[in-house]
Amino acid sequence: MIEGLRDIFSFRTKKFLGIDIGTSSIRIIELAKKKDSAQLSNYAEVQSSSFVKKPFRIFTKNSVSLSNNQLGEAIRLILDEAGIEAKEANLGIPDFSSFFTSFQIPVMSREEIPQAVQYEVRPYIPLPLLEVTLDWIIMEGEPSKTPLRILVVAIPNDVIVQYKEIARIAGLELKSLESEVFALARSAAWSLRGSGDEQKVIGLVDIGARSTTCSILEKGILKYSYTFGMGGNELTEVVAKSFNIDYNEGEKIKTAHGMLANGDTKRDVRKVLVPLVDSVLEEIKEVFRNYYRQEGKEAEKVILAGGMANMAGLKEYFAQSLNKEILVANPFANISYPPMLKKTLESIGPLYTIATGLALNGI
Repeated sequence: MIEGLRDIFSFRTKKFLGIDIGTSSIRIIELAKKKDSAQLSNYAEVQSSSFVKKPFRIFTKNSVSLSNNQLGEAIRLILDEAGIEAKEANLGIPDFSSFFTSFQIPVMSREEIPQAVQYEVRPYIPLPLLEVTLDWIIMEGEPSKTPLRILVVAIPNDVIVQYKEIARIAGLELKSLESEVFALARSAAWSLRGSGDEQKVIGLVDIGARSTTCSILEKGILKYSYTFGMGGNELTEVVAKSFNIDYNEGEKIKTAHGMLANGDTKRDVRKVLVPLVDSVLEEIKEVFRNYYRQEGKEAEKVILAGGMANMAGLKEYFAQSLNKEILVANPFANISYPPMLKKTLESIGPLYTIATGLALNGI
């Protein structure tokens, strides 16, 4: 079923869409800019089961294969059903289909950086540069004044072609394609504004259906990112198999009982999940250790995003294992919306972090 919100703001300002094509759902955020603030105009979600029996994104090694027509038509339907009129949109490119690296370059002007990035990135990308498009941000330094540390993501051109085709079929005016981790970082940084945490080193953990991305933000700037192939689907499959139930029932039990001690008197769900959750935690700890070795700085807090963030007991289990304060992502924290939506938006916030970051880039 499509979830959405119709016409909660009536003012006529420019609106922009952020569209997150997940493994089993599509999420859309429509934001409007008013002076220096962002206002939620609309949001919508559709599950892949509403259209097809298989996930939206099909995995083969490190690439992604998409049914362009199905995805484009699904997005078009969401826009119509939710009453979303904006056509300008940013789409997110999945982290698992991208290649990340970082390196330092000497003092140079901003105009010289693209050529330097092309040269320095060659040893780190397993594809010919002609087959990828590079996106990059300056993590440290100032052009023409200091050496620069650059974070680069390389996106295969065939993936970009697919997403452009999806946007065309959906009737959208595609403004940009962006790696999901950049959108995630932007959304997290925006939500931290005014909280006292915006100047801190923050761990950002996005546990999706098929993969997990662990990143480091420092003063709101993305400093480090690593994606590994374990996500919520694998946990659901283990629960379903262990208790001989179907996948959908396993998903419900996982979410409701998760890491709670004796959360289900008939089934010890926590015992089944602990080995997999611990393996995710070990990957996260290794990211934090690598950052400490490189920068000499510890992540002070951790933000949990993605579909797993609301799993019962997970926040507390992470806090105990990492010995850090754990925050559940709330991308709407500094975005205006009707007060009656507060509880709903806080609940669904972790699912909409990437879509919100993509929309913020537009306004």
